[in-house]
Amino acid sequence: MSWIAKIIKQTPDEYSQARLVKYGLGEHVGPRVKLTFSKSSIKFKADLDMEKALLSAYLAGAPKGSHKVKGNIITYDDRRDVFSGLTMPLDWKRSAGKYKSNVSESAPLEHISELLKVADPTTFYLLSVNPSSGGTPWKIATKTSFPKGAPSGGEEEADEKDPSFSKGAFANTPEIMDFMLDTFVPDFRDKVGPKTKKVNVWNTIVIEDIEISKDPKLSIADKRRLAKKRGKLLRTVQIDDEEFKQEYSFTVGD
Repeated sequence: MSWIAKIIKQTPDEYSQARLVKYGLGEHVGPRVKLTFSKSSIKFKADLDMEKALLSAYLAGAPKGSHKVKGNIITYDDRRDVFSGLTMPLDWKRSAGKYKSNVSESAPLEHISELLKVADPTTFYLLSVNPSSGGTPWKIATKTSFPKGAPSGGEEEADEKDPSFSKGAFANTPEIMDFMLDTFVPDFRDKVGPKTKKVNVWNTIVIEDIEISKDPKLSIADKRRLAKKRGKLLRTVQIDDEEFKQEYSFTVGD
C-alpha cells in the first residue's frame, strides 16, 4: 500500500510522515500518477515517492528467474548492518548526511525482494528492473537521483509535462490490476471498468498546522522529522473522460 493510500484509508503511519517531511505550511503539488491500460499491459508514469509502490507491484507479478537491477538505494539512517545480512552484496558510501549504495546486478527475483523487506521510512529505492531474458512488458525505469523542486503544474494545466521519475509497464493480469488500483486509486477503483483506458491522478498536499517538539535533546533534523503535521490531501482522479474529486484530512506524528 502506498503512503497516499494510507492517508486515504485514514491509517497514515511513519512512512506517510516521512514523505510529508519536505512539505511546509501551505499548499503543495504532490506526486502524480498516470496509468494506461490495454489488454496485455498496464503502462505507468509517476513522480518521486511512488517508486517503492511500483517496485512492489513489479516484484508481486514479474516472471520468475533472473532480473537485471540497476540504480541507487539511498537511506538517511545508518542501516548498513541490516543490509549486510541480505544475499545481494551492497557497498555503501556516506555523503551529505545520507548513505548510498550503487546497485548493478543480475539476480533472482527473491534476492531483489529481500531489499524491500528491510525497508524503513527513510530508505529510497531508486531502482530500474527488468527480466534478464526479456519478459515483455515487464519493466520499471527509475531515475537514480532526486529531482530538484516539486512536480510542476496540476490537473488544470493542459501543457503540464507527464511525470517521469518512474515509468514502465507490467502485464495486465487480475492480480496486478488489483494491486495497482488498491495502491493508486483505492477511493475510485469501483469507477474503473474492463473498458477503461486511462487513469490520471493528481494529489495536492495542504499543510495546515505544524507542531515541533521543544525537547532540547533533539537535533534540528530530528525535530523536523518528528514534527506533528495536520492537513488535507486533495485528490483529482480522471478516469477516461470523467473527473472525480475527494478530500481527506490527516494527522501524522506524535
